Amino acid sequence: MKPTKERDIQNYLYANPEVLFPSGNITEKASEYSIHGKRIDLLFVVDGVRYIVEIKNVPIQREHIGQVVEYYGLMRHYMKDANLAMILVSSSIPTWRAAYLEELGIRCVEIPTVPTTEREVERICKETITYCKKTINKIEAKTALGDNESVSFDEIACPANPKGMAFARRMLTESLEPIRAVFTGYDIIPFGITRPSSQDYDLEYDQSRNHGSEVFTHGGIWWAYRFGFSEDMPKNDVPNISITANSTGLDVIINAELQPSQKVMIDRIQANLPEFNRHLNDHSGLWLKTYLKYEHQPRFYHWILADMKLPGEFDGESIIQMQRKHEKAFSEERELWIQKIISGNIEITEAKISHLEKQNKRLNLAIRLVEPFQKNSDIWTLQRQKQVNEIVGAIQRLKPLIDFFLRKEK
Repeated sequence: MKPTKERDIQNYLYANPEVLFPSGNITEKASEYSIHGKRIDLLFVVDGVRYIVEIKNVPIQREHIGQVVEYYGLMRHYMKDANLAMILVSSSIPTWRAAYLEELGIRCVEIPTVPTTEREVERICKETITYCKKTINKIEAKTALGDNESVSFDEIACPANPKGMAFARRMLTESLEPIRAVFTGYDIIPFGITRPSSQDYDLEYDQSRNHGSEVFTHGGIWWAYRFGFSEDMPKNDVPNISITANSTGLDVIINAELQPSQKVMIDRIQANLPEFNRHLNDHSGLWLKTYLKYEHQPRFYHWILADMKLPGEFDGESIIQMQRKHEKAFSEERELWIQKIISGNIEITEAKISHLEKQNKRLNLAIRLVEPFQKNSDIWTLQRQKQVNEIVGAIQRLKPLIDFFLRKEK
């Protein structure tokens, strides 16, 4: 079967723009639109927005992203006041890459061949409507925080709230390029922003250090970056970088959250303790936190702070021993904490209690290397851009340890 020509898809979309804009008012359209010696495949004006459309009949590649961004830059230069948007149409777009590009403002549409059935047209239209709803949600979140407005600690602390979510959206968008500049050799996949409706609960409490309080709370804002060397790498098999807010601070984390990544972290530390300890000492500012995870409904957990060590109080061997300690005490800890959850969380329902008791049959201990911005940190008094820079800097400082956990053995 011969691949569909880009020109055929281009001609089809020019003749049937409602496939890309099922509910929009299309007032202008152009094919092979010329600007400063470059030719844009398609240009549409819909509801006052100029859409730059680039079409590829091969799976989407990095250079294609650069091409549509270049067109956007040219349009921005020559049409300074125009409302602009970008669309990449490709025969194959991996879900993770589409999510990444949409965070950068590039909508992705997968069209492997010229649509010939109503079902195929309906699929594209449905995805378009879903994308538009997500865009509206992003705009609504952004308006909760002014463009030049900084945030206070109370606005990002748990539970998640509109200003905190707007801050997370700002960070996720504005951090990508400076992070990519440092984390060369990785495909960086941003994901996740906790919503106020999240059914996760946190218990951030260490009595010996007067840290937190013995009260279950809904989770605060959260977003993260996955790393991989190829599209085939299982997304949950390696540690990621997460940023989470709790009742005591905003934590920038190398996060072994799921059981496969927990195993990767322990195995890599065991395999090369001296190198891990050297990286830990070079950073010098990392805390260690472990969290017992008890699932009360599918993919939602009670997160219970189990161990907390400050810089200089732990090394690689400490992490291994903590994990072994919780393995040995699993049955007793499980019984203790399920009872504490039932008695200590007034929102727990009978259905969630039943799920708690039936599941959680083996240890699930999230291991986190943390650079915290605590409640009394100077960051909460800084101007907007400096707040962004502080958090980006903390993420960039984790690069040597990300390399340690993710780089393949030579």
